[in-house]
Amino acid sequence: MQWFILAFLASTLWAVVVIVDKFVLTHHIKDAFSYQIFLTVTLIPAVSVLFIFSSSNFHLQNYLYLSFYLTIFVIGMILGLFFVLYNKALLIEEVSRVTPLFYLSPLFVLLFASLFLGESLSMKRYLGIGLLVFSAISVSLKRVEHKSRSRFISLSISPALLMILFLDLIMAGKDVLAKFFFSYMDYWSYLFWFILGNIAGRPLLLFIPGIKGKFIADMKPLSSRICLLCFINSSLACIGYVLYFNAVSLTYVSLVSAIPSTQPFLVFVIAIILSVFYHELLKESIERKGVIIKGFAVVTILIGAYLIVS
Repeated sequence: MQWFILAFLASTLWAVVVIVDKFVLTHHIKDAFSYQIFLTVTLIPAVSVLFIFSSSNFHLQNYLYLSFYLTIFVIGMILGLFFVLYNKALLIEEVSRVTPLFYLSPLFVLLFASLFLGESLSMKRYLGIGLLVFSAISVSLKRVEHKSRSRFISLSISPALLMILFLDLIMAGKDVLAKFFFSYMDYWSYLFWFILGNIAGRPLLLFIPGIKGKFIADMKPLSSRICLLCFINSSLACIGYVLYFNAVSLTYVSLVSAIPSTQPFLVFVIAIILSVFYHELLKESIERKGVIIKGFAVVTILIGAYLIVS
């Protein structure tokens, strides 16, 4: 049960992080690339703290550990870059088609953990994971009105969708590799090299024509209060990672990876609360049909969580 509490707390923190990201992107840094590059700076205090707690400095002369650290570092770089490109995917594809694909990652974790770690769960827990993934997708889906009413169905697959599926594979691989590496190192060391890779990867975007000038222009009017908010937000994200990978170290990675599927519902709840009490900060549409879908998702989440932890 301890692992479930840790993973759920991590999901809650990440839901708060998403809300703050939405606020900053809507009102202050309106370019996704500029925002993600700026977040590189806000991660420096967190990675410094992780270094203090990690045991990496005791194994730097061991070639086996160096290969592990390098692998984790590269994964961090790749994910850092691909999360930035996710924003571009939203520009060329419908949000309702892109966002739900993020929550297919636990299914890939199930596959990889079974193949490479030999994890085997009860049918009840497989069903619980499936329900959590289904609830995430149902909350994330949005109705899209199409102008064309053609009876013919296009079978073409958008490059954006392929990119998100590839990102799901990388995220699943990251979790499964973390579980494997925890046999050799603590999760503090894993997180240090992973986030260090994030920090090293995103500034590479400045070499893309046009991004550097836009980044400088976006940073000039940024107030100290927003900078502080971003630093706090990055710290919350890193605390979420600490809680999440602590949970991974305690039980099957297949189970832990399913818990963040509750995040879309948590984001919805927090957004509703902010819309009611601080409507000038964030607005969330409350339609009857949408509320019914979210209510159905709550029931699905509760059933799925019960099947997983029981």
